[in-house]
Amino acid sequence: MMQSITFRYKIAGTLSVFILLVLLWKIPESLQDESPWTDKVIHVFIFMVIGASYLNAGTNSFKNFKNSRFGKSLLAAVFFSILTEALQLLVPWRHGEFLDLAANILGVCFSGILAKIMFHNLCVD
Repeated sequence: MMQSITFRYKIAGTLSVFILLVLLWKIPESLQDESPWTDKVIHVFIFMVIGASYLNAGTNSFKNFKNSRFGKSLLAAVFFSILTEALQLLVPWRHGEFLDLAANILGVCFSGILAKIMFHNLCVD
């Protein structure tokens, strides 16, 4: 059992590092979309995945919804979202935006809502 928990944390950590690198990487101008909403939708989906990954690790495969780890897992994903936008302020070719942060947090919230809807029958009282 301990190995599976460690594995879930490794997956969440690896995914976080990968996404952080992608969000700090310089995007070629040919790949930049002129529509600002495309970027926001991508942020929502990226942070839905991050939120789900953190929930998977923190709630023991979505089994401990009554546990305080559910909220802590989502809060960790929100803090990671803030970190990514703050770090982008330090990279010359990137810039953190409030709307990106809002989209990130919205994605984390969606992951929590979807997890509650999909896995509510696994709740431990």
